[in-house]
Amino acid sequence: MLNKLILEKNIKNEGKKGVPYATEKQKLIERANWRTFKPVIDYKKCIKCGMCWLHCPDSAYTFNKKGFPECDGKVCKGCLLCVQICPVKAISVEQERGKK
Repeated sequence: MLNKLILEKNIKNEGKKGVPYATEKQKLIERANWRTFKPVIDYKKCIKCGMCWLHCPDSAYTFNKKGFPECDGKVCKGCLLCVQICPVKAISVEQERGKK
């Protein structure tokens, strides 16, 4: 079913050439129910570079009105690639509540 959702016609460009983001239908696929760890952004350290958004395989990141990235907890699968890619280490790891 996932292959049917990821079609070229379903992928749109959000103003950054060649960089797709998930459609609303794709965002309905919740992945957080099996995630053990989640990313947490320290906005005091964040430089708004967008690297987390660019490298997120799930398109879980969007930008708020102030230009800061925000991670959609329902879409994020917890791969933590954003933690590794952040140039200023503004993203840390937090364990999901109730999971050990």
